[in-house]
Amino acid sequence: MCLSKKEDADNTDEFRVQTWNPLRLAVLRLGLTEPLATSPLNYGKYDGEFKCAYCGETLFDSNAKYDSGSGWPSFWRSASENAVQYKREMNGSLECQCKRCSSHLGHAFLDGPSP
Repeated sequence: MCLSKKEDADNTDEFRVQTWNPLRLAVLRLGLTEPLATSPLNYGKYDGEFKCAYCGETLFDSNAKYDSGSGWPSFWRSASENAVQYKREMNGSLECQCKRCSSHLGHAFLDGPSP
């Protein structure tokens, strides 16, 4: 889960828990899957950077966004080597996380279409 621009909000965990949508927190902090085709970022082109919805770290550049047909926003590279980390899950899938705060961003699929 990421944003097209950083939100101006209090950056404390307590503020987030009290004010944010529970689904948003569950996706970012517990690794739940965002419902298919519900992200407005999945549709259309955006100029600029995509930032972590939790900590505001720049994760992806809009030039790396493409339509994978998966129903979730897809990127073929991160903004920098220090933006994203990958974690192999027990079921073999590859989780994509913000390297700064370890928030869940989704999953990497190496067998998808080329950008």
